[in-house]
Amino acid sequence: MVKSWKWLDPFANFFGAIVGGFYKIPGTHGIKSLLHGTWPLGHPLHPMVTDLTIGGYTATIALDIVYVITRNLALPQAADFLIVASFLTSLASIVSGLTDWNETIDEERRTGMLHGLLMVVASVGFFVSIWLRLHGVADQRDPAVWLALVSWAILIVSSFFGGEMVFAYGTEVNRQAWSEPPTKWERLDVYESSLEDRKPVVGKTKSGFAVFVVKLDDKIYAMGNTCTHAGGPLNEGKWVGADRCEIQCPWHASRFCVKDAKVHGGPATFSEVRFQTRAADGRVEVRAI
Repeated sequence: MVKSWKWLDPFANFFGAIVGGFYKIPGTHGIKSLLHGTWPLGHPLHPMVTDLTIGGYTATIALDIVYVITRNLALPQAADFLIVASFLTSLASIVSGLTDWNETIDEERRTGMLHGLLMVVASVGFFVSIWLRLHGVADQRDPAVWLALVSWAILIVSSFFGGEMVFAYGTEVNRQAWSEPPTKWERLDVYESSLEDRKPVVGKTKSGFAVFVVKLDDKIYAMGNTCTHAGGPLNEGKWVGADRCEIQCPWHASRFCVKDAKVHGGPATFSEVRFQTRAADGRVEVRAI
């Protein structure tokens, strides 16, 4: 459905230019990794804050409905607290979502843009509801409640498309989650004598798992070759970092330390599979650790 909705493209281009332009500013790499969840969570940040937002707004609506039915004056204060707290978490949800979304393409990008636009509309509605609630006029309570209810309905529709991003396109899903790296020593078709410093090669295990093998300062390291973010081939990346021990994915610039296979820069949030290495009869053997 969303695949043919080309009217979303101008919005995507607009927001993409803003987000992409911001992260081109020197010194914003840490902010980007934080909003992806690369550091300090090691897990996508966006789903966590969206759960807080949706849960808080839903609890607000529940209290509002009970208030409309019972006119219990003890409820508005609790509802007001929840809607303000939820609005604050929604801001974190929006900026982290835009950060993740900016690394998408094609239909996935359009779906994410629709999800984001609906979320912005819902957030504006909640903001107006908050203003009416805190304005202090008693006869504005009911309009604020009904506006929040409409905004909540838009939020739920937006959440549907947010779920579509994960379950239909695998946005921010670990691309190594279903792989089967060997836990016992397995010989690769990689010869120790053929390895040159910082020139990675790819070996395949019996199960077809792609292993990134490289000699780094006369020591052999190995890790998964498929980027955990979107499946990019790490062996085609470039070396970055002060001592050039991090490989940068050629697709979306996620960075992984070859020495410990840990992710050092987003959008990836999951580290690579790490392997022990040894040489036997001139060939490299590996096992996952």
